Amino acid sequence: MKLKRVTEDYLKTIYILSSKGEVHATKLAEELGVSKPTVSVSLKSLEKDGYITRDENRVISLTSSGKKIAKSVYERHCVFCEMLENLGVDKTTAASDACKLEHVVSPESFNALRKLTKYADNKK
Repeated sequence: MKLKRVTEDYLKTIYILSSKGEVHATKLAEELGVSKPTVSVSLKSLEKDGYITRDENRVISLTSSGKKIAKSVYERHCVFCEMLENLGVDKTTAASDACKLEHVVSPESFNALRKLTKYADNKK
């Protein structure tokens, strides 16, 4: 099943933020550049779909299925960033374009493109 771009973006961002510490809705809103009410609605949906949990302190955590998706999207993002930067695209543009590409490329094309990067050795 193909997920919505917003779902993938939220899961990827939660994954990245969780590597730096606890994830709260306020930090997620800042990182995604959206309002706190927008985050609240999205988090309810992610929780309902089984991608995240929130504890009594409202700390957001990925479930195993949420983490699997997040890691996959983040890997696609990293591969595209690396490829674009290696082609001479500036870091900011490469990151912005990678955010778009990570959602539309097929698994077959992504696997072929990944072979051009350092990530190919990590995923066989």
